[in-house]
Amino acid sequence: MIETPRLRGERIGPEHHAALLALLGDPRVGATLGGAATPEIVTAHIERHVAGWERDGFHYWLFVDRETGEPVGRGGLSRTDTGGAGGVEVGWAVMPDRWGQGYASEIGAASLDVAFGVLGLSEVVSYTLPHNAASRRVMEKLGFSYEREIVHADLPHVLYRIQSPGSR
Repeated sequence: MIETPRLRGERIGPEHHAALLALLGDPRVGATLGGAATPEIVTAHIERHVAGWERDGFHYWLFVDRETGEPVGRGGLSRTDTGGAGGVEVGWAVMPDRWGQGYASEIGAASLDVAFGVLGLSEVVSYTLPHNAASRRVMEKLGFSYEREIVHADLPHVLYRIQSPGSR
């Protein structure tokens, strides 16, 4: 489990299917991630999250409001070859009714704390579709720097990178 001032994050597992379908199946969220997810796609996402936790000891959390227990979003860290072999990505997605309230930044900052603190990583990457101005702003707010355009999942993306504060 991970906590922020407003959120509690739980390792994603099968019990989070409905919440993740509500998030990832929403067409507004899908527009930022390359398409809305079906129930089968969400099941596959959960399987990847569970496998990532087992393999690496880290992956994504489902974040809920600490006061209400309502799902707010998902985010965390995952292994990626995008942006360089053996890298780690920081990612997030927030329920549309919570957009503009700073939750993506809160999830991203908590993930960076784990990456650079607990895991002792020297750098991480983040990427998004070029038109996703909100995620690009979050990356910049968190201290990521734009690196270059890439192709990820057969779609154009923009790649950002951040060094550990101890490496800068």
